[in-house]
Amino acid sequence: MNRPSLCGREELPTRFAAADLPVRDCVELAAGLASYARAHGLTRVEVSGPSAMRELIEEFGFDEVRFVEFHQQSAVDIAAVPRTWRCGQRGLRCLSDQLVDAAKVASRVDTPPSTLVGETVMRFARHNRLGDALGIVTGLEHYCRDNAVASVAVSGSPILAEVVEVFACERVSYASPPSESINGDAIFARSSWSIPWLDRFNHAVTDTFGGRARHRVPPLPLRRAPTPRDQENVVYCQLDARSGTAPSRHSARRLLNQVSAHGEVRVLGGPDTQAYLGDDLTYVRADLPEMVARLLSCRLFVGCDSGLGHLAGCLGVPGLIVSTDDFETTWSFFRDYASLNVIPLAAAEVLLP
Repeated sequence: MNRPSLCGREELPTRFAAADLPVRDCVELAAGLASYARAHGLTRVEVSGPSAMRELIEEFGFDEVRFVEFHQQSAVDIAAVPRTWRCGQRGLRCLSDQLVDAAKVASRVDTPPSTLVGETVMRFARHNRLGDALGIVTGLEHYCRDNAVASVAVSGSPILAEVVEVFACERVSYASPPSESINGDAIFARSSWSIPWLDRFNHAVTDTFGGRARHRVPPLPLRRAPTPRDQENVVYCQLDARSGTAPSRHSARRLLNQVSAHGEVRVLGGPDTQAYLGDDLTYVRADLPEMVARLLSCRLFVGCDSGLGHLAGCLGVPGLIVSTDDFETTWSFFRDYASLNVIPLAAAEVLLP
């Protein structure tokens, strides 16, 4: 499976198995494998997977990569390698590093059991925003399910309590801060910014306590279905004035004017947002259960990188996330929400009517 390389590493994986990848990921994987082989002096690597992979390797002339129907010897399972690569050269370097690390990654059969003790309480003093709370609760719930941890609790911001209450958690509860607890903020700080938001805390907990990590953590379902309400011809927009990457007022107003063709525009935000965008718009503020009901009844959600954007993604609300900063980073946060599309601000101004 491994062979000497020219970069000083004695063993590097040269056989890889990928299954059920979309074509977009096949393109990135094929290019990444070719880049990986060149970077580490490997004459050839082989990969099995979807038939599209063979066609792409031939079409793009990746001489360093050979497609095989099946491997005669053991191969690295791409599904077991954290799929955190992103498009572009940065993504290829990220993938290359992961494939090198795969040489020393134990198989899932050998994954050591988790050392997280049931009934543990994690305290969060700093991560107190909606997006953080969604990632913490979702990632921790899936970690506990996958590693047979009976129950844990989180404490800190009231938004954590609201997320636990609204979403269906079987193993995560909310508790008042006890005299002894684990610093959850320190665990969160271990997580990578290059992976989808819901995955972040799941990986951070795995790095701390061992056990099995999920790649592509699914959103949690709602604990209770909201009161049915008629579908509204409404577009909810969220452009956070407090964001460090907020678009200019002119760009934001132009975007709101463009999306008004799809329904009545209502802006999610408070006094700061109203001072930022002007007094002639309709503003909405609501607690989490009411916001869930509103989003589920709207025609479209349009927002930036924010907690409400992640909430819309978790609920499957159709919408656009407008990247006002680094597009790769924004896309990596939101790429696993099937109902949301991430586009640069400049593209929004061109594509929207």
